[in-house]
Amino acid sequence: IISIFCLLITIISYLSSKKLRTSENGQLLINLCLALIGLYITFIFAIHSTPVIGLCAFVAAALQYFFLVSFMIMASEAISLYMKLVVVLGRNIPHFVMKATLISWVTPIFIVLFCFAPNYENYVSDHFCRAFNIPYYIGMVVPFLIIYIFN
Repeated sequence: IISIFCLLITIISYLSSKKLRTSENGQLLINLCLALIGLYITFIFAIHSTPVIGLCAFVAAALQYFFLVSFMIMASEAISLYMKLVVVLGRNIPHFVMKATLISWVTPIFIVLFCFAPNYENYVSDHFCRAFNIPYYIGMVVPFLIIYIFN
């Protein structure tokens, strides 16, 4: 809960300053903060929603979604930093933040649907609501490893 509060303070700080709000790094940071808030809130719900099977499956899918969004935005920040520090005189990607944000928020929907659709029971447990078995490896571990190696 303290982390959520601090993330909200960060978002308010960045939104209140036009210079921070309009910079590429500021926009990516705001998106990362929003994704982390969603991740923390769904994590809290995942702990307490185990008795209801449908709610547990939905919260587990949301947890997987926000996990993937957070890592994709981190990868977008890495690309942005690489372009600014290493490729100083190279080409600049027009509307990079908009493209990166769109890809970061939309692509995980398809990954989650691909893992969730065959059998929602892979997202239900008595102890904690999260992806298990094949959906865990395909939908969380593999994308994480790809982004981690990429960074």
